[in-house]
Amino acid sequence: MKAMLIVRKKNDFEISSLAIATFFLLLCFPLFCRGQQNELLNENDYGRWGTLEVKAISDQGKWASYAMRYENHSDTVFVQNTAKNKSYVFPKGNDGRFGGEQLFAFLASDFKLKVMELPTGKIAVYDNVKRYELAKDGQYIITLNKGYGEKCLMQIRNSNGKVIDSIEGISEYALNADKDAIMYASSQKDYSELGIIHFAHYSHTAVSKVNGSRFFNLMWDKDSKSVAFLRETDSANKAITVNYYKIAGKKLFMLDYASKMGSKNMEVFKETRFSISDDGKKVFFMIAKKKDLNVENPNIPEIWHGSDKWLYADRQRQQAEGDIPKVALWYPDTGLCLQVSDDEMPSIMLSGQQEYAVLYNKFSYGLQSKYYEEADFYLTDLKNGSKELILKKQSVDPNQMGFDPFSNKILYYREKNWWVYDPVAKTHTNLTQKVVTRWDNYNTADAPHQFGVYGNPGCTKDGKNILLYDANDIWLVAIDGSSCKRLTRGYEKNLVYRITPIEYDWRSQSNYDGRKPTIFDLSKDLLLEATNRENWSTGYFVYNDKSKEHPLVYEASKIDEIRKSKNSAYIFQTQTFNQSPRLEFRRKNQTASKILFQSNKQQKKYSFGKSELLYYSNTKDQKLKAALFYPAHYNPIKKYPMIVHIYDVMSDELHQYVNPSFLNREGFNVTNYTLNGYFVLMPDIIYQMGNPGSSAVDCVTAGVNAVIGKGMVDKDKIGLYGHSFGGYETNFLVSQTNIFAAAVSGAGVSDIISYYFNISSNGYFQSDMWRFENQQFRIGKSLYDDKEAYIRNSPIMYAENINTPLLLWTGKNDRIVPWNQSITYYLALRKLGVATQMLVYPDEDHSLENADNQKDLSKRMMEWFDYWLKGESQTESRETSAHKK
Repeated sequence: MKAMLIVRKKNDFEISSLAIATFFLLLCFPLFCRGQQNELLNENDYGRWGTLEVKAISDQGKWASYAMRYENHSDTVFVQNTAKNKSYVFPKGNDGRFGGEQLFAFLASDFKLKVMELPTGKIAVYDNVKRYELAKDGQYIITLNKGYGEKCLMQIRNSNGKVIDSIEGISEYALNADKDAIMYASSQKDYSELGIIHFAHYSHTAVSKVNGSRFFNLMWDKDSKSVAFLRETDSANKAITVNYYKIAGKKLFMLDYASKMGSKNMEVFKETRFSISDDGKKVFFMIAKKKDLNVENPNIPEIWHGSDKWLYADRQRQQAEGDIPKVALWYPDTGLCLQVSDDEMPSIMLSGQQEYAVLYNKFSYGLQSKYYEEADFYLTDLKNGSKELILKKQSVDPNQMGFDPFSNKILYYREKNWWVYDPVAKTHTNLTQKVVTRWDNYNTADAPHQFGVYGNPGCTKDGKNILLYDANDIWLVAIDGSSCKRLTRGYEKNLVYRITPIEYDWRSQSNYDGRKPTIFDLSKDLLLEATNRENWSTGYFVYNDKSKEHPLVYEASKIDEIRKSKNSAYIFQTQTFNQSPRLEFRRKNQTASKILFQSNKQQKKYSFGKSELLYYSNTKDQKLKAALFYPAHYNPIKKYPMIVHIYDVMSDELHQYVNPSFLNREGFNVTNYTLNGYFVLMPDIIYQMGNPGSSAVDCVTAGVNAVIGKGMVDKDKIGLYGHSFGGYETNFLVSQTNIFAAAVSGAGVSDIISYYFNISSNGYFQSDMWRFENQQFRIGKSLYDDKEAYIRNSPIMYAENINTPLLLWTGKNDRIVPWNQSITYYLALRKLGVATQMLVYPDEDHSLENADNQKDLSKRMMEWFDYWLKGESQTESRETSAHKK
């Protein structure tokens, strides 16, 4: 009996254990099943992924258009009814546009224009169309049978498809802002014609019809009351006149600049950027010196003077391109003409009423170690040509200057405040001195990437106020300096509010080297974009001066690409790292969105990773963040290898969905790595002025240790990757720490002293000293003011410390970081016996553009990490990295 009891207890124990195990299996069965039904994604499936492109919403919000783009160019255009489950799919369609609520048109791959009636789905097809326009809300269809730069046939049809006008020899055309009129230039066998067609009440006017000429460079004024254009009057000597036409009185004015000014060496610039004043009385255009055809003797030495304000190499580049164009002014009614800018003052901005010009020369103070130089600003009165100095040593950053569109007052940023200059009263007024906030990103605790002012987006409709940004909010500031009020409450919520770009008036004409302000009506809804910099939630808010800001959509995801209808209906894109972008629709007062389209639905078949935001501190007790991406099929009882991707602020990639692909300009794709069984860490770096290298070491190692402390990552299998400035940081990090088992550095700097003396050719020739003294490298002083800082932050000085296997890659034609920076590090590591490899891509720049090179780099980088972090042979990992965990 006693034995029975013992056995019984044993059996009871066994039964209860079995019961518990059974219960556990039943409880977890759905999880196991879900894990088993999700397949492993391999590189053969990458081509199934496409990119969602949000296109447009119709005026009344009844229809939305979007597209999917694929690497094999099997692109597709979609049109969908926002209220009903009704959609149309057009494979290989492109350039889709709405014509009101009635029409949708797009170009097919076989040079056909297809126009669909939205209510019925009926499609009309027009052959031999390479370009098209929809005018007057789709009431008129304009087709052209050849590409840009080719003379072609332009046909105008009504909405029924009937051709009502046809013009041969079209060389150029321009629709006005409201798309209810078109100006065209045509060249026939016996004559050339400049004409205007109005669509409101159909009319066709020949503005000018001449022999032996051509018309080009066509432009409307902002209110469609007048036009300007150039005419080449003689095909032999290419003489050019400026023309201005007032539509109301059908009056044409012509200016022969060379004859008018008696100039033998100046001519009208063919690529003129016109600006017609708001009052229609002034026409601004561009002139340039006639090109000197005498070629310099190549055997004559170049003379580089130490006193040159402009680097010889850049002056030589500019001379090869031709003279720097200058701006001239013409009063058509009076015939008065004058040159406004010149060689001494080549840069120009126009005041809001175009009665004054602000002139400066960014090279006036010679070699400056700043991206935006400082210059003396002069104000020219365009009525009499008089000139006065208004600002000394003012930054030429266009974001630090603005203009009141209702007057000629000039807004500028100086001494941590916004000021306004009144050219009539000749007074400078500090607008923001009574407010305690920061209008720029300067921070003594965190050296910014580059000094920047948060900005002045525009002004209010009543003409009494301007709008300003601080770090978080939008402010309303009286133009007379009497008041300064914060409109939004972003600071309290860790939100950054900015006016979304779709609210700007893109019809504003050129202001040459400055910006034209936008006028905002705060009594109507204004769409704001919002970003939470603490957790990277994003969204959109609707603001007006009565209800203030109210969320339209805001959540822990990346929300962007919004479009707005005329009646406050919206479409936008939402995504997270493991949710492919989808298109959503919402009206202003709705509390929930309707999903119109989910891209890449095939993802549900496969296992994807996830992302989370980490918070931790560095050794200086500074709070830091990092985005951590989990491997697909993550198993919490297993430890994984990890890749650390660095640059500057990287945690904002938290919600970015990334299609798996080998087509990447920098060779790195976070999804490729999570699918291949890696964690990926993207940490933020806070910089101390004078110590970019040690700042990176401190912040990156703190992030790595934070992840190691979670017990998910094998501390001996951590890799490091960075490109450009991230390449420099990678080069420095591996010289200071051995926590990385392998690293890849793309187009990185290894010797900052030699790079300090480099001349960059990215756009124009410029000494790279500014990168160290006032920008990303954050030394803050010249080499000769702090040699020790340059030495202690230069990776090459510590190369003997490196034990980490390092793969270097570079483009042989890199215009930003010369490829010899990679060679320098390669030679040092080769000399020191460190495991290294260097990839040099001929005919490539700072990032790779050739698709074959992109694939090659992506696969070689993956192979490098698989070899050093997973122990796979390099040939094996090249072939199987996408299949193995």
